[in-house]
Amino acid sequence: MANASRVYRFQVLLPSGVSSMLTLHDPGYEISVSDLLLKVKGELGNTHWDVNGKVYLTDLLDGIITDKIKLSNFDTKSVNILKLHDGKGGSASIYENMWDLTPQTDLLQELPAEYSTESALADLTDNALQALWSNDPGERKLIKITVDKEKIVIFDTGRGMDGSYGNSISKWGTMGSSNHRVFRQKGIGRKAPYLVPFFGMFGYGGTIASMHLGRIAIVSSKTKESKKVFTLHLSREALVKKPSAKNSEHTWKTAGGLRDPSKEEILLSPHQSFTQVEICGLKGHLEGARLRGFLKDIYFPYIQYDEDNEWRNTRNPVEFEVNGVNLSEIQEGEVTVTNMHSSNGPDFILHMTFTQKTTASCKAHARLRCVYFPIIQGKESIDSILEKLRIDGFEIKENFDNFSRVSIRRLGRLLPDARWGPLPFMEPKQRKGQKAEFFRRCFKRVKCFVETDAGFYPTLSKTDLAQHDPFTKALRNWGSNYLNSCSAEEVDIEAHGKDGNLLSYKQFEKQYYDWITEMHEKYDAEMDGGDDEPTLIINPNCKDRLGISNDVEVVRVHTSISRRGQTWRRGDHLKILKGATGQMKASFCTLKNSMCTTLEYIVVQGLQGDICGEVRLICRPIEYPDGQGCYIIKAKDTSPNIFIKESVSFPVSIIDNKMCKIIDDDSWNQMLKKRKEKAPASIEVIRNIHGLGGDLPYEVVMAGYQPPHEIIAVLRPGNYKPSSTGLPDQKNIVKDDELEMVMEVRYLTSKDCPAKLIHKRVKPSSHNDIDGLYVFPLRKSSLIFSKSGVYQFIFSVDCRDSSVIHHKTTLKVCPDTNSRQFIFSVADFSTDKTHVDIRLGCPIRCLAIRSHDKYENRIPFLDTSSVIATILDGDDVLAQVDNIEVELSSDSLTLNIMDFRFETSNLDLLRPKYEAKLKISSSADEFSGICPCEVKPGHPSTININISLFQEKNLTPGRLIDNVFLEVFDQFGNHVEEGTKLNVHVDGMCFLDKQCSVQKVNGAGFIDLCRTLRVVRGFGSEASITIFHNEKEIFTKIFQIATRELKAVNVPESCPAGSFLENVTFEVSDSDGLIDESIDGPLHTLNITSNELPLVEGAQYAIKHGRCVLSRVQLPHEQGTVTIVACHTSYPDLQIKIQLQVQSFDLALTTLEDGSEPIFSCPISIVESSNLLLPSQLAPGQPSHLVTYVKDVVKKTKNKVGDTYSKIKSTEETLKTLYSRKVSLEKQIDTIKDEIGAMVGSFIDAKELVRDKIREKIGTAAFVICSSGDFMDGVVGIVALLGTVPDGKIGRMLAVYLGKDDMLSVVCKTQEAANYIEKYNTDGGVDVGFGIHREAAALGVPIKRRFAVICLDDIVPYKGGVLLNSPQKELNLAWPSPHGPKGFRGFAVNMINLSYDNLNITTSRGHGLRETLFYSLFGELQVYETRNDMLQAMPYLNGGAISLDGGVIKGKGKLLLGYSDPKITFPVVSGLPNTITSESNDHLDVVTRTRNLDSKMKLLEIIETRISEQEKLHEELVKEFNKRKRKFEEIEERITQPCGNELVLRDLQVKVEELDP
Repeated sequence: MANASRVYRFQVLLPSGVSSMLTLHDPGYEISVSDLLLKVKGELGNTHWDVNGKVYLTDLLDGIITDKIKLSNFDTKSVNILKLHDGKGGSASIYENMWDLTPQTDLLQELPAEYSTESALADLTDNALQALWSNDPGERKLIKITVDKEKIVIFDTGRGMDGSYGNSISKWGTMGSSNHRVFRQKGIGRKAPYLVPFFGMFGYGGTIASMHLGRIAIVSSKTKESKKVFTLHLSREALVKKPSAKNSEHTWKTAGGLRDPSKEEILLSPHQSFTQVEICGLKGHLEGARLRGFLKDIYFPYIQYDEDNEWRNTRNPVEFEVNGVNLSEIQEGEVTVTNMHSSNGPDFILHMTFTQKTTASCKAHARLRCVYFPIIQGKESIDSILEKLRIDGFEIKENFDNFSRVSIRRLGRLLPDARWGPLPFMEPKQRKGQKAEFFRRCFKRVKCFVETDAGFYPTLSKTDLAQHDPFTKALRNWGSNYLNSCSAEEVDIEAHGKDGNLLSYKQFEKQYYDWITEMHEKYDAEMDGGDDEPTLIINPNCKDRLGISNDVEVVRVHTSISRRGQTWRRGDHLKILKGATGQMKASFCTLKNSMCTTLEYIVVQGLQGDICGEVRLICRPIEYPDGQGCYIIKAKDTSPNIFIKESVSFPVSIIDNKMCKIIDDDSWNQMLKKRKEKAPASIEVIRNIHGLGGDLPYEVVMAGYQPPHEIIAVLRPGNYKPSSTGLPDQKNIVKDDELEMVMEVRYLTSKDCPAKLIHKRVKPSSHNDIDGLYVFPLRKSSLIFSKSGVYQFIFSVDCRDSSVIHHKTTLKVCPDTNSRQFIFSVADFSTDKTHVDIRLGCPIRCLAIRSHDKYENRIPFLDTSSVIATILDGDDVLAQVDNIEVELSSDSLTLNIMDFRFETSNLDLLRPKYEAKLKISSSADEFSGICPCEVKPGHPSTININISLFQEKNLTPGRLIDNVFLEVFDQFGNHVEEGTKLNVHVDGMCFLDKQCSVQKVNGAGFIDLCRTLRVVRGFGSEASITIFHNEKEIFTKIFQIATRELKAVNVPESCPAGSFLENVTFEVSDSDGLIDESIDGPLHTLNITSNELPLVEGAQYAIKHGRCVLSRVQLPHEQGTVTIVACHTSYPDLQIKIQLQVQSFDLALTTLEDGSEPIFSCPISIVESSNLLLPSQLAPGQPSHLVTYVKDVVKKTKNKVGDTYSKIKSTEETLKTLYSRKVSLEKQIDTIKDEIGAMVGSFIDAKELVRDKIREKIGTAAFVICSSGDFMDGVVGIVALLGTVPDGKIGRMLAVYLGKDDMLSVVCKTQEAANYIEKYNTDGGVDVGFGIHREAAALGVPIKRRFAVICLDDIVPYKGGVLLNSPQKELNLAWPSPHGPKGFRGFAVNMINLSYDNLNITTSRGHGLRETLFYSLFGELQVYETRNDMLQAMPYLNGGAISLDGGVIKGKGKLLLGYSDPKITFPVVSGLPNTITSESNDHLDVVTRTRNLDSKMKLLEIIETRISEQEKLHEELVKEFNKRKRKFEEIEERITQPCGNELVLRDLQVKVEELDP
């Protein structure tokens, strides 16, 4: 194998400041300097140095190359830089187009849009910090930033960059080529706070950040290995310059250079590696102090770090200098100020691990550190932080409430825009109550510092976490319902406490609440005491009302305190503003309106000097007098106690938050006066005027009255005077948010015990800009007036002075006669029914009717006249009864209709459900009611039957009668209902399935006896059908069975003794004398007996198409009478007796007839007997034996010639009859074909045709199964009938593959069912009186061959499962190849379609036919289009294959050759038989006609064969006749006729053989 091509790339820096890029393909192992320079000259064109002069090259290590360049010293992966020296001593420091910074195109579409000046500087600082983090121990880690009005310089002592492939300085300026991004994975999973500055993510930090700050950037960098400093020059104008050519690509190439390091650079980086970024042409100026604070906030843990226990003092991981100031020595920035104001208590620490469920390796980690900022002497520490930041010059717009409670760092770097609100767990879950107020205050004193590792993704500008990242969403929503419903589906979260133990969310929540409580108790100091001596109250009784915790044991009660530079004394009138939260009488709540109160006491928790002393202001609202306010009881013998009554407890923070102010006395007194004038005096319900309120009804309404959606009531003041306009006026409505009004609605069932329906208590609200409205919603109570009776509305208000105001109104409700409904019930039933059952002709003794409205209120009947009953089908009247007598109950609530019945002949319109409507109406039209009913037909009375089916010609013994339908009517001419049972008794016939004679009427009103009756009596007898219903005979009919006669033809009157009787034909003819050719087959044989003839005893002679031929039998040698008796073996009455005479022969004749054939075989009739010579007329001189012989010859010749002529005439008559029948049959066949049309393709027709073909297999088990129906349980059927195929080719090839035996196999569910099919005698023989053999004997066709039985339960099913989403439940078989071999049609087992019934056939373990039966028969047999496709797919076969053009592979190495056309195939049905559940009677006519067509086609074939046979026979008879005639003429010539009375022979020397005719 040849070596791979080697490519070297060189960048040659020329003394003129130009650089040239050369690419050398397979240059060998070395190249001369001159050759290289010639290539450079060829690239550049105009050059001013001599190639052959004193020039040389230097590499990056200052190695001099004068002659040969050994290429093995250079890299093939990167660009190798060579510097040209022309011997003149001068050299440029900057080279044009030295670096190619062209980025990937798609990166230009993703640049960060939210870059700020600080973000850009932080990006450059990130690069510096990440670069120096990999320094060796002992090497200086310095980041030095210098900022002035002209430029910004960022200097770091990192490992530096050069021109090498892996560490090229060009990557600093190329977007998307960051060297640091590969380190991101190392930043996942370390110890918090994750101080590994692998910030590189997107590769924007160099070029974009520097160009955002200024127009020009110069990057200088040196590694420890390089001697030179590499420079990169960036210019915004050059980068954004568009390409000159329209279609040319935009390339970013920039200048660069090489120089020596300066002394200052060596001094700052003793280990000789550094990077410096100098940015000029600044967009704006950065103020130094603000920049120092910003950078210290961003990189605080890298500047000073004190979490590591191994370090006793704060350590400084990195030296940060800004304009010469070390950031670790300043006290500026939000982080520093925040840390100074936190409590000294322990922080709450939580370690969290986030794992994506879809990718377990994708993880992230975070540490949550919650810090508590206590209240100190009434001032929140967070307020102190905000004040200090404002003093330091920070633009702070936040206050205590919206102060950012979450700060986020990623890998120790602050994300400045991630100023989130509280995380879900930082919000108290309690919404109401004392604890809710306590935790609401304390939770606001917590800030959570979140440190994350590199598993979290930041935004492009690295100022916040990416909001759509699943880890960010999981962190931000941890503990909320959103996390439980959404993020939990993507991310798994594990939480560990400070000690490392795994915590559930409930455990974490409890620990967090306990920590909050602990911090509050240890560090919060709201107030130490008041201005006066307190009253100590031990364990006060009303702690809840005071708003203090239950575990407080002592409180101090003051009457004066100093707060916010002001003194607050007992008795001061305070206005507490809207939004303040206090402990009301019922619960903690927030004021929706301002409240005017009087300060009564100041309550401080604990003793003086306790830290956590919460302070509460006890205030009495203006609406309550002094006696209902707070007071202290001081008894002599007991400790003092405090009672709060109607006063309200507020936290002292309402003073701090400026939520209250003092009201002067004059204003207070004026307010009291106005309140007295506006005190409530009465209640008024507002009517529906201008959209307010809903009208209450007056006096009487109807049931179902819909009250207004809401009722509005108001309190009227004492000075209220009704207005003539009736318009609502705010000044006449008392507005008191604390007063509640109660509305009760009562149903007055009795004066002593009214039923309370509604009890609502509401507070006042606003509606249409009017306040003080008490709105009682009634939407959910819209049906309260559904019950008739008396209702009462009661309104009441408990005033603040303990008085109660009442208002009442009464309403009467009557039944709704417009919705009057009726309930019907028959007296024979104890319970009401939803419908009435009616049977035609049967009386309804008593129909009770009750009337009510739609709300079940009873309505009395007023009219007692007669009523009319009508049965309706929609709007059509089916039956009606007029003037029916009625009885009215004593309470007039029930109407009883007595003794009536319906008659109609139109009931078939309601079939099959018989659903109708019963209408009862009064004669005077006082009422009319309709209810559903079921009208059933009367009892069976009349039977109609198609008599043509039972005509004599159609009734033959043993025949299965087709198309027998008994149409059953009641006495009114309606079809009786489905399921009606009738006893059908038959005589001369029998039921095929041996079932009970009880038959059911089907849905069409018929009893279906198709192919269930077989004629069992003989020819010429009678049969009858008698039908009973309830032991009453309703129908009987007698039928005549066809008459048949057995005739014998070709029987001679006499025969010589010892001769043979030949071709005696027995014919079965009908009443018209025509041969009944349907008498054919194994069931039709003759038993021929004769005492005189040597017939085989017990032999049976087959009848073929109505004829049976006794070909040849030898007669006795003695003369006498021979009697032959022939009778049908199955029908003994079909018999005939034949007698013929046997004549004796003399010796000579007997000797001549010893041959196998008689002398003459046919008689003659065309030769006149007068022309024949009798033996007695011969001359007496002739020998006696010759005379005798001649005489006998003449006689035989006469007989045989006559017989031949008779046979010719008989053949001609037969041909005439056959021709006529052929023409008739052809016409019948054409007619049937037209009638059948395209209907034969249906499922049932196809299946029935296959069943008929199976019935032709007489003597098989399949024949018995198909002929006898379900004669035993557990038999599923025959394999060929258990499925269908969509195509005839598929059906034929599947039958070829299985073979006839498998196709005719009997399928059983269990082995037990199989054992019932057959059993054996003690000698091992089959018991023909058991199971299927007994049924075969009953049919007269014993089973004469073996047959297969398949047990489903014993089959090992397919283990791969089925396709559950497929209606046919195909097996889940893997395809032979991903796209299937060429011509592959599918698996045979899945090409069998199953009907709905067969799909539901399962084994005891729940497996279907496809998984068991068909998989055991076909396995994984594959089906292909052609033999060629099948043979090419042999590597994919696993169990054989077939092709639709006849190819069969039975298994490995076994092919089935030849051709066969099986008669038994699977039924062919196009489409799936999913909707076919049973064999419908709708197809029976098609099946019958198809059978008839097959029968006539077979008969036509037989007739054509017989015509051919008869024509051939006629031809042979004519030939024979002519031959015998010529022979007779020869004999005649030999007999002389002399003159006179003597006869002589012409030639006495004639031979005997010559006279033989």
